[in-house]
Parts: sequence; structure tokens; C-alpha cells
Amino acid sequence: MDMSEEQRTWPRVPIGSVYDRLYDGPHATPRPSDSGPIFLGIGNITEDGHLDLSTVRHIDDEDFPRWTKRVEPRAGDIVFVYEAALHRYAIIPTGFRGCLGRRLALIRPDPKKAEGRFLFYYFFGHDWRRTVAKHMLSGATVDRIPLTDFPTFDVGLPPLPTQRKIAAILSAYDDLIENNTRRIAILEEMARLLYREWFVEFRFPGHEHLETVDSQIGPIPAGWSCAPYADLLESASGGDWGTEEPTEKDKCAVTVIRGADFDDVRLGNELRAPKRYISCQSLERRRLRSGDILVENSVNASSRCVGKSLLITEGALRRMGDEAICASFCKAFRLKNPRLAPLIYLHLRYLYEEGRMAFYQHVATNGIGNFQATRFIESERVSLPRDAELLCQFTSHLANFTSSVYADRASNLRRTRNLLLPNLVCGALGVQDLDIEVGDLSA
Repeated sequence: MDMSEEQRTWPRVPIGSVYDRLYDGPHATPRPSDSGPIFLGIGNITEDGHLDLSTVRHIDDEDFPRWTKRVEPRAGDIVFVYEAALHRYAIIPTGFRGCLGRRLALIRPDPKKAEGRFLFYYFFGHDWRRTVAKHMLSGATVDRIPLTDFPTFDVGLPPLPTQRKIAAILSAYDDLIENNTRRIAILEEMARLLYREWFVEFRFPGHEHLETVDSQIGPIPAGWSCAPYADLLESASGGDWGTEEPTEKDKCAVTVIRGADFDDVRLGNELRAPKRYISCQSLERRRLRSGDILVENSVNASSRCVGKSLLITEGALRRMGDEAICASFCKAFRLKNPRLAPLIYLHLRYLYEEGRMAFYQHVATNGIGNFQATRFIESERVSLPRDAELLCQFTSHLANFTSSVYADRASNLRRTRNLLLPNLVCGALGVQDLDIEVGDLSA
């Protein structure tokens, strides 16, 4: 796309001229602590520009002053990875208390010279990536950015008002995406609570008038069944991995969904599932369809347990591409009655969150946890009402907690945002004539 007239006048300046200082993290690791400030690591900075603090390493309060002697990250700083996993950037949020970890650095933009959020978005543009590639040092094992040269890296910098308009546009998209993500979390929590209320604690409409009877899983309401998964499943098929390039045998292109992709599919995030090639016969047997439930059956047991699950919906299929399968280290459960899929998915989520999937995990000597699917299918049971009306009521209530519409919306917003970002930060789309309320862009 051609540059706008405005962009042709953007001066190129050394990035070091628009921030106060550049700081890198320590070249050592502090002693571990169960609590305290966060020792920020590479894994806490996502590829799409967020801080993921779901799993963190802590540093003891007594050690904190030593590890922040050079710098203590503060709101608005831009933190980035300069070695190994390049092109990861995030903005330090308000309220963060921690220190930089190894292979991390940060800059503190000078607000009189550059809008911090514009710089943050600029780092995801093609121009900056070309600049990094030009200066990058390729080692035997990892690539790195030479921090001694970093201040000389040049950036195309529009006037501050333009920077703020661009940052305001992209921040608005990020806010909408975050709002959708929060809605998904709330709706899914409500669905899980409803499931627990009705099918675990048996406090459903009319439960007061029913007696309980003994079953293989303990007392259940009279008139309910206690069905093993073997009675509910039409099939429990393994996935495929295929080949990276097409071959004479593996010629059908598919999206392969791994356990690592479950949350991205569920939340409508940018999907990083690999595109691979499998045989047409394998695709016929394994093609995913709405109502299938994927179960992760092979994991690094030191990080999590087997049994994480994902419900395949029509919206999920659209986001994955119609030709999608699960990876060879997952299982695809297909139910005889597809209308039970949301309920069975919630049962699997309940088992996983309660730690009960560990009963069906075998940890090999290499530390890999494997799902004992056959034993699970034969022995794990689900309590179900024989009253079709009650199931219809539950399904009707679940419809109020459907999160897939927000996942679709988040996916569409993210797609538009990712299309706009490179064109805005390089000036291909002019904003000087747009009447935009900039507001407060601080972190």
C-alpha cells in the first residue's frame, strides 16, 4: 500500500532519542520464593503483546531491592525480549510490582517526544521488524538484539498528535477485545456454576420432592441414571500429525488443533495451530464437527495434568477452518446424542478442575503424562436425569451463557486490528484528518 502524504514527511530518528533510558535485566536468577514481587520471565510476555501472569516466579521481598538496583519497572514502560524469543513486547500495567528477568529489557518513553503506546504498536509493524532483522545477531543457538546498538535503531516517527490518534484507534480495538475476553470468562463461570448446582449438588428445580438412591458414584436423585462414558460415546478417536509438506500419500491440508491451542480457539484469539497435510482417508475419519469434544491426552506432567478439554462449536470450526482435526496427542470424543455435548463438556471441565483427571494419568519415566482413555471411558460415569424436560431446561439455561458469540466477535475484532496496525504505524493509512477523541492513553 502506498504511503500517505503525511507519512512521507515523517522523520526517521534514533529510538534512543525518544526514551529516557534503556535497561536490561540481571544475568542471574534470584532464589525462589512462594510469594512476593514478580520475577518477570520470557514466558510472561506473549507474542501478541500482553503480560501473562497466570504462572509467575516470585522473588523474596528481602531480595527485591538488590534485583531492582538498576531499574524497577513502572507503569508505561515497554518491556521486551532481546534474546531467543524476539519480537515480544508488552506494556507494564499500573500496579505491577516486580523486576526484570533474564534476557529482558525495557525502555521508558519520554512523553514529550513519543507516545508510549504508539511505540509499542510500532514494534509490531513491518518497518521495525526489518530494522531488527538488519541489526540482529544470529548465534549458534539463539538470535539476539545487541543492546549496545539498540539506541541507534531508527524509527519513523510522526508528530505527537498523529502518534496519539494511531494509539487511540488501536487501543480502542484492544479494549473491545479485552472486554469480550472478560465476558467469555464470566459466562463460562456461570455455566460451570449451573452445572455444579444441578449435576453435582443435585439442586435443580423440583429436587425437593425427590428421594435419593445409591449408585456407583454415590447417592443420586431417584429417576436418574449413572451412565459410563462407554454408553454415551459414538467414538473416541485419536488425532493425526501428518507432514509439514504435501506428499503423494498426505495431500489433504488441515488445521491441526493441539492442547496448546484450546484456549485460543475458546477465546477467539489469533490461532497459531499448524497447517499440515494428512491422507484423505485420515481426514474422512478425523474431520472435526460441531459437538465434538477434544481431550488432551499427552502432556509434560510437571506443568499440568492430562484431560484439558475443548468443545467444538460452529463458530470454532469457522475460526479453525472447515478442514480441522485434533493432533495425535489428543482424543476426539463424539457423542451418540450431540445435544448432550455441552453437558458432557462441563462434566469434563469439572473433573479437570477438581483434579480428578489425575486418576487417569500415567506418568512415564521421561516425565510425559499419558491419558488412560480406555480406563476412563469404561469406568468414569456421568449422572443424567431420565426426565427429558429437565435436560431441556438445563440446555435452555446454558443458552443464556453461550460465550461463542463473544469469541467470534473477539476474533473479528482481532483480525481487523491486525490488519490496521501495520498500515497505521507505517503511515499507509493517514489519520491527520480524523476527529478522534484521544483520551488517556496511559497504562
